[in-house]
Amino acid sequence: MSRPALLALAVLVLGTPLPAATETVFHVAPAPVGDDAHDGSAGAPFASIDRARQAVRARLAAPGPRGDLVVEIGAGTYELAAPLRFTSEDSGRDGQAVVYRAATGATVVLSGGRRITGWTVERPGVASAAVGRDVEFRQLWVDDRRAIRARTPNAGRTLKLASEKQADGFDLPRECLAGVTVRPNEVELSVLIAWMHKRLRIARVTAGGQPDTLRAVIAEPEWDAVTKQPQGDRVYLGRSYWLENAPEFLDAPGEFHLDRSRGVLRYLPRPGEDPVRATVVRPALESLVVLDGRPEAPVRNLRFEGLTFAYTGWTRPDRAGFVDVQANSLVPADPAAAVDARYRHNQRKDRVPAAFQAFTADRIAIRGCRFQHLGGTGVMFTHGGDDNVIEGNSFFDLAAGGIELGEDAARPDSPRLFPRRNRIANNFLTQIGEDYFGSVAILGYYTEASVIAHNEIVAVPYTGISQGWGWGNPPAPAESRANRITHNLVANYMRRLDDGGGIYTTDALPGSEIAHNVVVHMRPPDPDTKAGGALYLDQFTSGVHVHDNVVRDAIRWLFIWNPNIRGNRVEANYADTPAWRNDGADNFVEPALSLDSPAAAAKAGALQAAAGIEPAFAAARNFTAATDLVLDTTSMTFQTLRGPWTAAEPAARHAPSILASPAPGAAARWLPALPRRGRYEVSVWWHAGSAAGNARITHAQGESIVPIAGESATGWIVLGQFPFEAGAGAQLELTRGPGPAPEPLRLDSVRFRLVSEPAAP
Repeated sequence: MSRPALLALAVLVLGTPLPAATETVFHVAPAPVGDDAHDGSAGAPFASIDRARQAVRARLAAPGPRGDLVVEIGAGTYELAAPLRFTSEDSGRDGQAVVYRAATGATVVLSGGRRITGWTVERPGVASAAVGRDVEFRQLWVDDRRAIRARTPNAGRTLKLASEKQADGFDLPRECLAGVTVRPNEVELSVLIAWMHKRLRIARVTAGGQPDTLRAVIAEPEWDAVTKQPQGDRVYLGRSYWLENAPEFLDAPGEFHLDRSRGVLRYLPRPGEDPVRATVVRPALESLVVLDGRPEAPVRNLRFEGLTFAYTGWTRPDRAGFVDVQANSLVPADPAAAVDARYRHNQRKDRVPAAFQAFTADRIAIRGCRFQHLGGTGVMFTHGGDDNVIEGNSFFDLAAGGIELGEDAARPDSPRLFPRRNRIANNFLTQIGEDYFGSVAILGYYTEASVIAHNEIVAVPYTGISQGWGWGNPPAPAESRANRITHNLVANYMRRLDDGGGIYTTDALPGSEIAHNVVVHMRPPDPDTKAGGALYLDQFTSGVHVHDNVVRDAIRWLFIWNPNIRGNRVEANYADTPAWRNDGADNFVEPALSLDSPAAAAKAGALQAAAGIEPAFAAARNFTAATDLVLDTTSMTFQTLRGPWTAAEPAARHAPSILASPAPGAAARWLPALPRRGRYEVSVWWHAGSAAGNARITHAQGESIVPIAGESATGWIVLGQFPFEAGAGAQLELTRGPGPAPEPLRLDSVRFRLVSEPAAP
């Protein structure tokens, strides 16, 4: 019945019309304009978002008709003392929504960070500040640029384990720990194992099995996790590793060390940085928003629009290490307390908490928000959650994953644990997994009828999109079905780990579809890896239709490696390589159509034009307010192309690690994601004595080649100003000249600085 008809009926029955429900708005502004003693009107706004939430709850409990309730938040940074926590009592009711939104044109930052001040010069090149002995954190941002925990070897380099794990730890070269005072459970051994990234605390150091080694004895519970727990034990021989978090490792620009025993933070500024004048922030909160629903009392009908979530942390690895199974699913810190028959191996895994953490929440919308500078995950929905929408958001500079949906509950006691009919669309995700390399940009566990569409995923350490869980043990529940992964762009993936894919599936997914996606630039650490591919159907995947996808620059366009992968249909895909692996059974699989064919190239071009973020959500590519991006050779945007390359240690370096090659024609490139459309000044940090070369810049109007002569001074060299679109597509390739001169080409850092934006229409 129409609204006028309802009003007419009310007149007939009651004699007077019902009052029309109107939108009610509460206003928030930072102090001193805002004050929690105010009434929340436009002229007397609250100072805190939580005070506005309380006012909304009171209005929800009041009788009478009502429309949507809106909390309009004024520009500013809201430093939260605790997460904003919502329960079912904060839910919209009877078709009503409760909206928390930024005021028009306002930048609203919900911050879990604390600014660090009081910097002094402790010794040449080292700044220090007192932060308090009770403070604990693992991340630091200097003018919104992530700093690096002190490590050896420096970022961008690793060592190889020369032996398998021993009775209580690992034998390491003696020189690794020479002169290092190993405080119990502070120094971490960080190990990369195919698709996993372990962080293991060192309890103590003893004599090794050989005279030139020392034994790094691993702390509990990590040692139990890697030797006794389900899925924890792996082969370590030959794996890449580094050591982290000792004051003696503090030796490169951009590194920091927190001396927790003394409450002192030390930092080595990068060239041009001054911590006294800079905004230096450390995280204090794990989550910023928590939707605390339960199956019998879910949180419902909330919308969050135009907000920035920034500066979270997570310190569990300081107390229990980090032993992952896959995709940041962790062996629990307390296995005895995690026994749960609903989960695989009867064990409930730990997770990396999110800035936006939702438990049993339905009809929640997160739109037009930014998630940046986070020490954990971006958005996570667990314990069920139906009909939610995560759309038009950006994710940048996250320690862990971007968006996670569902959990590892293969035998739930209630179907309510399965997320259903959720939409993840038109989001931009870049540089996630900065600290935990097994992170996935978009991850769905056991879900029903999820739609993952029109997202752009750029520069990630492992898999771009992952759907399904379990690997057949136990079999997937029947509710894990009808998921659609369509029209996404995944570029520059598997930058840190192997055995992953641009799009990855596992276990039964009947009625699911992977279609109209574009997957480009597969760049794993091992260019000869035998595991993984652009489209990866892993163990027990079944019931998936894979069609009309475009793959470029991949080791394999398709990877089906096990006979237990059955009952899938793969057809009408396009690739620039015929390489694949197809060892499944009872699948229908067609070879990819070659992009060398004009007809196939034309079709692929149309598919590429339709993939990625839709025009109405283009603002999602404006992923950060920062418009001066500096990228070095440790960035996930960096790739070597032709070499060989070796480490170098020149003076006055800008980056923590430098690469050098004397080979004529040696080349490397950066594939940055840019946060705005406009003209950028492009520069390279040049070292005196480097060989001459060429810079090839790919921009919005084509390509430009700029020769670089051998310069006598060290510092920034401006290559010019060029137009770029926001998001992916930019490229800067440096190539050493062909001459036989002995000087190497040295790679350090590149810079993209926005100088002008197009006028608003």
